[in-house]
Amino acid sequence: MRLRGINRVTKVLADGSVKTFHYLGRGKGAIRLEGEPGSPEFIHSYHQANEHKIAPVAGTLQSVLTAYRQSSAFTDLRPSTREGYAWHIARIEREFADFPLKALPDQRSRDVFLKWRDQIARSSPRQADYTWQVLKAILNWARDRGLVTHNPCERGGKLYRGSPVDKIWT
Repeated sequence: MRLRGINRVTKVLADGSVKTFHYLGRGKGAIRLEGEPGSPEFIHSYHQANEHKIAPVAGTLQSVLTAYRQSSAFTDLRPSTREGYAWHIARIEREFADFPLKALPDQRSRDVFLKWRDQIARSSPRQADYTWQVLKAILNWARDRGLVTHNPCERGGKLYRGSPVDKIWT
């Protein structure tokens, strides 16, 4: 049986010994699992941790992202598109999971999102545009359902200006 979402962390204890701990998830919300991998205690701990996963806080962007991932708008996408969206949604979550929905109508929130996009564009303008389009699509979806009142990502423009001129053979 394959258990998903398990992460391993190796620590050096105060007495100098090395011990490996297993967690369900990463970061602040990770839940420590008991027992050794494969043991009944470990599997029981895994299932118990899955049941007690913390639901996203209502009123934050994380709640909208979670609702979108569970919607037919996301699940009906082609698998390759869904994978691409999932990667960009994870990037959005890392930066804005706790962003309050009440702050979206404020003009300063648009500036926050644009600065973030510009930061991504330093390494890849195309990826910055794609991430922006995914966030814009999710916020439009949420506005249509009454989850948010405003989409600060509308009319963001494009940063990438590619041309196939160098690929055309004469």
